[in-house]
Amino acid sequence: MSVSMDVVNCKNWILKNIETGYFSHNEPLPSFYEVSRTLDISTDDVEKAFHELVTEQLLCERFQQGYFVKEEHLFDLPMNELISITEMIVSKGKTPGTIIISQDNEWPTFDDMRLLHMEEAEEIHVVERIRTADEDHVVYCLDKLKSNKPLDLHSANQSSLLEILNQNGHQLEYAISEIESIGYEPYISSVLQCEPNESLLLFKQIHYNAQDEPILYSLNYFKSSYVKFRIKRKIKKESK
Repeated sequence: MSVSMDVVNCKNWILKNIETGYFSHNEPLPSFYEVSRTLDISTDDVEKAFHELVTEQLLCERFQQGYFVKEEHLFDLPMNELISITEMIVSKGKTPGTIIISQDNEWPTFDDMRLLHMEEAEEIHVVERIRTADEDHVVYCLDKLKSNKPLDLHSANQSSLLEILNQNGHQLEYAISEIESIGYEPYISSVLQCEPNESLLLFKQIHYNAQDEPILYSLNYFKSSYVKFRIKRKIKKESK
């Protein structure tokens, strides 16, 4: 990163204009030449300041459009807490909703049997749905439940799946999770109404009950422009 005060001053000038609302994500930032004239510094220093702010994820560059202020994520999901998508949406003052694409009993695949500790003869209940916030598509969910008992999701449009499972006798205690970045997935990107260049964040979770039995396997695809994940991490202390 830069050791030039002209670059630092240029970055601070941009950040102050973002903070006051003078620069917004809807309009392109001034050109390198315009900024260099305004601040009386070289265009090379301006270009370096812009590139550093892109690296720091404060600006973004759009092809043939210029540089823009990067939009804030509307939602953040704490990784160290087991909260539902519904809770995440409500916490930001939005109204949660559910679009159910399909809901069926199916025979499990080898992967399903491995993850949910099932026998081949057992069925699983598979739910495919879109979670919305104020009717905007936010998350595509594929949920596989170790039960062939149908869930009444249609009459609980705003309820979380965790709450519905609890009401149906499936008390979940914890989950093991992993996150994967997906550049583009034709079907899911389409149903989530993603922009052509928008990536997805795949959040896989296996939910367990108090007896350490896997009950639910979830694949949640979040629109990366809407959601970020947050976690508190501690330094591992050496044992004496």
